[in-house]
Amino acid sequence: MTTGNREDYLINILRLTEGEGVVKTTELSSYMNISPASVSEMLKVLSKEGLVEYEKYKGVSLTENGLRQAKNLRRKHHIVERFLVDVLDMDHNSAHNEACAFEHSMSNDSANKMCRMIGAKVDSDCETCSDPCNGMTDSADSTFTISDMKVGDFGVISHLICEEPDRMRKLISMGFVPGREVTIDSKVSSKGPWIVRIGNSIIALDKGLSSLVFVDVGRK
Repeated sequence: MTTGNREDYLINILRLTEGEGVVKTTELSSYMNISPASVSEMLKVLSKEGLVEYEKYKGVSLTENGLRQAKNLRRKHHIVERFLVDVLDMDHNSAHNEACAFEHSMSNDSANKMCRMIGAKVDSDCETCSDPCNGMTDSADSTFTISDMKVGDFGVISHLICEEPDRMRKLISMGFVPGREVTIDSKVSSKGPWIVRIGNSIIALDKGLSSLVFVDVGRK
């Protein structure tokens, strides 16, 4: 009985209840297209593991631990799905199917890094993140957008915040991804672009794009 199989039950119970109330075994069976007998056997296993509360003929609900795991799994699914659509330009249906496979094997660390790359908060399940970026919490005093930085400032890209896939893809293609070191070399004029050194490249970044890149200033 694989971990992925267990997780499928948790996330589908979450989808049917949103973490509140009880779902009938027959309803879960129909939703997952699995026989009621098989569903009942799995729910007994999950109950022994402390992930669900299950009572025969009444239904099943997620425990606090089960709800946390289910929300974290759904967060990974949405991160992968959005990455595939926004960054790789995949259609939604294909992205959903791919995300169903990735969500079980992806580590929390990989999910967090991917989330920082795609930008804005994915959904309310971000509350389960083990290492929330500054875009999901109160911004740290040392974190600024490139447009707020001065000549000579340096640091490490923390995250991107961008709702427009085309602009996000452009930034990523230029090398502006979380973890990269950046330095402000110069500014052409008060209204001109920022001249940014990133790795071995020097790039002119206009105000619109520079306001989408958040940097932990003074850290390398």
